[in-house]
Amino acid sequence: MKKMRFEKWQLIVLSVFYIVFGIISAAVPREQFLTFFNILGLIIMVIGAFSIFIYFLRKDYLEEHNFQVAFGALYIMAGMIVWLKPELIVSNYPLVFAGCVVIDSAIRLQYSMNLFRMKDQGWLWVFVSALAAVILLADLGHDLQRILLTVLLCFDGISNLATLFYERIALKNYYRGAKVEVEVVDGERIEHRK
Repeated sequence: MKKMRFEKWQLIVLSVFYIVFGIISAAVPREQFLTFFNILGLIIMVIGAFSIFIYFLRKDYLEEHNFQVAFGALYIMAGMIVWLKPELIVSNYPLVFAGCVVIDSAIRLQYSMNLFRMKDQGWLWVFVSALAAVILLADLGHDLQRILLTVLLCFDGISNLATLFYERIALKNYYRGAKVEVEVVDGERIEHRK
C-alpha cells in the first residue's frame, strides 16, 4: 500500500482542526479567540515551512502540477497574518472559514470526479457532501451564524475525513481489479491501467 501523501495529511489535520474549532466557536465567546489565533498562526507557519522542507526531500519534485513550495509559502504568509493580526481574523472569522469550506468543497468535488472516473458507486455521496457544505454556507445568516458555522465546520471536517478514508479503500480496490500493462521507456517503468 502506498504511503499517504503529505497533502492528504494536511487535509486530515485541517479537518480535525475544523471539528475542534467548530466546537470551540460554539462554546467560547468571540473575544477569547485572540490567543487561540496567535497559536494557530504559528502552527500554520510551521506547516508551510514543513511543506517546503518536504519538497526538497522528494525525489519526484518534477511531478506535474507540483506546487508544494508555492503552497508552503502561502501557508507561511497566511500564518503570519493570523499570528500578527488575530483581531482581523476574529472579527471576520465566519467569512474566513466560509472561504476555507468553499475550497474544501472544491477538493471533495475533485475526489468525487476521480471516483466517478474509476466507476466507483461512492462518488455520488462525496459529490453530495461537497454540495451540502455549500448549501449550508448559503444559509450562514447573522441570526444563527455561530450555530450554523459550528455545524458547517464539523460537517466539513467529518466529510473530508470520510472522503479520504473512502477514497483510499476505493483506490486499493481499483488497483487490485485493474488490468496493468507495464512498459519500460528510457529505463523508466510506466504502468497503463485498463
